[in-house]
Amino acid sequence: MEFSSRARQRHTRLAGDRRDPYPHSLQFYQEPPTENISLAEFESFAVDRLRLLKVVENLGLSCVRTSESYKTKLENEFRRLKFPYKALAEDDYDARRKDHISHFILRLAYCQSEDLRRWFLQQEMDLFRYRFNELTEGLRQKFLEHVNLHFEAISEDLKNELANELSTSTPGFTMTKVKEQMFYKVGLSDAVDLFRARRVFIKDGFAFVPLKDIDAIVLNNYRQKLSKALADLPALSCCQKSRDACSNNLRDN
Repeated sequence: MEFSSRARQRHTRLAGDRRDPYPHSLQFYQEPPTENISLAEFESFAVDRLRLLKVVENLGLSCVRTSESYKTKLENEFRRLKFPYKALAEDDYDARRKDHISHFILRLAYCQSEDLRRWFLQQEMDLFRYRFNELTEGLRQKFLEHVNLHFEAISEDLKNELANELSTSTPGFTMTKVKEQMFYKVGLSDAVDLFRARRVFIKDGFAFVPLKDIDAIVLNNYRQKLSKALADLPALSCCQKSRDACSNNLRDN
């Protein structure tokens, strides 16, 4: 199979072709890369992503994930390693490409055992959580549509109309907090855990979920997809070599 060259991809991108393989800075990594890359690029992408995941792991142990210190340090690492840190920035195509390809390289390298899969899954989940929570309301909605999660943000008028019910049905939510928080209209099948725990308002077959819980639903969806993808990968001997090469390079630097 012939894969397009970087020059051809850049020409296509500038022409506004909707087949851009990396339309969003945030993704579920559903489709593997479909292009050839050099050995040098392969190695540098793998090492940089492993370095990023190591930082994610260390920050998760030393900082509160919602703290400004955590966010600032992680954003600095994104910038230093040239991964996308500003969602949907027009000039971050190369960073999005690197993010996409490097994820799949390490996915191959860390599929060998349950312990390796667990470590990779945890760091990728923490990375995804940070990036999702950094999205603006509009970009979050675009991302949900992109990954076919049809969670509709309700209007302020509807939220005000349902304010009493939302406050009563959502644990820890006062009327003031209801007004401050964004709510999403979610199908019951996606909010079944909240429904069972009686932690969500239900009306006309939909759950009205606050933003603080919508990220948990999205993360769970991502976890299921990534966990299955890791389990389905064959145990290739080259994966061990790739992982060892990345780790040795990381130690040397």
